[in-house]
Amino acid sequence: MKNKQVIFSEDGDIASIRKSNKNADEFIIAVNEQYHEEVCWVDCIRIEPCISTLEGIGADRISTDAVNENYFVAEVSEIGIGGAEKD
Repeated sequence: MKNKQVIFSEDGDIASIRKSNKNADEFIIAVNEQYHEEVCWVDCIRIEPCISTLEGIGADRISTDAVNENYFVAEVSEIGIGGAEKD
């Protein structure tokens, strides 16, 4: 899957990736490949519109490089080795 960079929340409990030319199964595979722990469970997958910019959007200006794209977004839970949940 080309350009499969998954974006994780600070806590690692939410994952997202740009939807273009991807399906939910490819998203799950990419999350599992890039998750920072042993194994994870991907749940509540949805498609949400997101705005992204290279420089960010300041409160006092309008960015001209803003792009509105659909992203897969899901909740991610850590699973221990062999499927046993970690404490």
